[in-house]
Amino acid sequence: GKFAIVEKAHEFTLVPWRPVIDRQLGREVAGIMQGGSVSWQLGRQ
Repeated sequence: GKFAIVEKAHEFTLVPWRPVIDRQLGREVAGIMQGGSVSWQLGRQ
């Protein structure tokens, strides 16, 4: 499957690719994990 690279404080993690990320190629994507869920923030670079 596809994966995305998530950067946090100069540390990088591979996470499963989600359709919401695919629609935002070329834009900045941020995800905040709290509890067991992720909140996505999408914007322009």
